[in-house]
Amino acid sequence: MSEVSLQHGMTRQMAVSQSMQTGMQILQASALELRQIIRQALETNPMLEELPDASPEALEDGPDGDAWNEREDGWNEFTAEGRLSGDAAARRDFMYESVVAPESLKTHLMDQAQHSALTGRARDALFLLIDALDERGFLTESPQELEEQGCFSMRDMEEALAALREMDPPGVGAADLRDSLLIQLEQRGLKRSLAFRLVKRCWRELAAHKYEEAARLLDVEPGAVAAALEVIRSLTPDPGGAYAPGGNPHLLPDVIVEEGPSGVLEVILTSEYLPRLSMNERYMELMAEGSGSRELRQYLRRAFREGQELLRALDMRQETVLRLARVIVRRQEDFFRSGPSRLKAMGMEEVAEEMGVHVSTVSRACRDKYLLCRWGMKELRSFFSAGVPSEGGVSPDGAASGAVAAGAVQELMRRLIAEEDSSKPLSDAGLAAALREKGVNIARRTVAKYREQMKILPASLRRGI
Repeated sequence: MSEVSLQHGMTRQMAVSQSMQTGMQILQASALELRQIIRQALETNPMLEELPDASPEALEDGPDGDAWNEREDGWNEFTAEGRLSGDAAARRDFMYESVVAPESLKTHLMDQAQHSALTGRARDALFLLIDALDERGFLTESPQELEEQGCFSMRDMEEALAALREMDPPGVGAADLRDSLLIQLEQRGLKRSLAFRLVKRCWRELAAHKYEEAARLLDVEPGAVAAALEVIRSLTPDPGGAYAPGGNPHLLPDVIVEEGPSGVLEVILTSEYLPRLSMNERYMELMAEGSGSRELRQYLRRAFREGQELLRALDMRQETVLRLARVIVRRQEDFFRSGPSRLKAMGMEEVAEEMGVHVSTVSRACRDKYLLCRWGMKELRSFFSAGVPSEGGVSPDGAASGAVAAGAVQELMRRLIAEEDSSKPLSDAGLAAALREKGVNIARRTVAKYREQMKILPASLRRGI
């Protein structure tokens, strides 16, 4: 192979690699992140332009109309090098900054991860851990489970987890509330304090308000326990609370599921929040004519390739998200028609196989994507669950099923707690026993985990409520 051929092959490989990176970035971007990516591309790439609004009012504006004049004025906002002029950049920065939505917890953590000292597989493991966090900032899967999923070594996962637990907000990356409080105390340098020992050794006593018993177990005065409790109460029980989707008025659905007139569930891809893009004809003509300096022609060719790459990635993203949503709706039809208690166990592997893609593609397509239906705004990732075994292959509401999704079990727990005697609330063990009576085999510690995820108080704190 000649040196020229080798060089050409390397260039082609680098271009393909860059194209794949662009595609992955676009696919895993949330609706808000995608809008910002497109806006940035419009600012920096003169080959891209935003199509006018397709409304009747906008279509009435011809070459002599106001809309056309504004578009023509837009040509002059770019310098010969394709950069925004100073005034144009200042105007657009002001406009964009005025509408920017609050960042999500995962975006906040991803920004920190970009500057992490971790490298190689440990760095990749860190991104995987961030993606596995729920809205509270707690891990939905153990590092051991994620290790198998991503083919990481346990050493990589441990390094990544340690880095995650040092990030802001304090307490993020914990397995549960207790673990989060311990992380926060350690970050404050209080690992040897009485507060740390109380949470570590006397968690049950704290939940039951048995402070004297806790003092006896730790061989300290009750007054010292009271002082330590003040420290514990100053901690954050919900690290990701400030970034929770429910508190974000700017949260946008990627798909909408509605029941059509014929009773068929329709999956509608939303895209009205995205600017409509096309290639700039004026610059394309300039490139085709071959006029201008050599540097300008090279710049326009590069801008053209990047613009085409972005448009292809956007089309692929929308197609993938739509296909994924349709598979979810088909497999979870009972949920969409009857509610959360009918959610079935479903793995990403089986969905990936049906779609004919790698499981990592499904994972990226689920990241920060939301579906709006009659049951509210649901994250696509929430439809995936390993499931809880049910006796006799029957779900809690009587539907035939080999396993019950974690979401369905949580919904059943909500019902049991709502119907309980407030003077004698069900303990975690009592909830586990009640679930077994309904055919769901679940351990007490799993009940406690689900209860904390749902932000439901333990029985000792629900008494009399």
